[in-house]
Amino acid sequence: MKSLNRSLKAKTKTILLGVALLLGSGVPVARAVELAKVNGKAISMEEVTSMLSGMPEGQRGAIKKEPTALRSIVQNMVNQELLVQEGEKSKLDQEAAYKEALAAFRRQYLAAKVVEKNVGPKLTEKAAKAYYNNNKRLFSTDKVQVQHILVATDAEAREVMKKAKEPGADFQELAEKLSKDPSAKNNRGDIGVVLRDSPFVKEFKDAAFEGSIGELVGPVRTAYGFHVIKIIDRKLGRPLEYDEVELKVKGTLRDELIENYVADVRSKAKITLDEAALKKGF
Repeated sequence: MKSLNRSLKAKTKTILLGVALLLGSGVPVARAVELAKVNGKAISMEEVTSMLSGMPEGQRGAIKKEPTALRSIVQNMVNQELLVQEGEKSKLDQEAAYKEALAAFRRQYLAAKVVEKNVGPKLTEKAAKAYYNNNKRLFSTDKVQVQHILVATDAEAREVMKKAKEPGADFQELAEKLSKDPSAKNNRGDIGVVLRDSPFVKEFKDAAFEGSIGELVGPVRTAYGFHVIKIIDRKLGRPLEYDEVELKVKGTLRDELIENYVADVRSKAKITLDEAALKKGF
């Protein structure tokens, strides 16, 4: 359970929440001992412990074994506090940039804490093993070779599908002419071999592995647009043992639980999007 909670400290795709979800197991209670004072401002053992809690356990343990580590940390914190006080004297904390950064941190912190509270308890060892047993094919040496065409809208993708299905259609020629993927001019839409455990766009990879050789799959929506995928070849590998993919299983389960939680929250919210502004882009 401890290792699962620590794994929550990793940054999520994002894509999903738009922030880095730094999930921890909470800050340990420490002695309220003042280790130094900087112009009257105390630096306590609790602050040091809080700072160390963001580090991996092994690194934290190694630091604590060093006889002079505490002194070095406090000296660094003294230097930092001096700079902070200089910044306050210069009223840098009144600038718009400071307030924007503070607002961004608030969003990140609150989002992380909400996920920690609602998702963290579900990330148990039992849940991870159950997820692995129900999804073994996701953790295998399977691979698929694909080509794709990327366009901006669902309607465009459906038109591409029609053209690609016409007798004698050359998919790579269509990719070179129609795909908005910048690399299409060079690779003509050929992505090559995608492995099950490769860091590929999830929606794209899931759709590719569901297709059969020669099949056109799509439209598949991702953050990049709408894809039409052609399956060139696929090979089944072997399911990997749980011990081989434990961290990946836990990470995948974590991402899925977060996605489901956010979807549930969204379903209860009133959300409006300015489609005209979104279409203009940046």
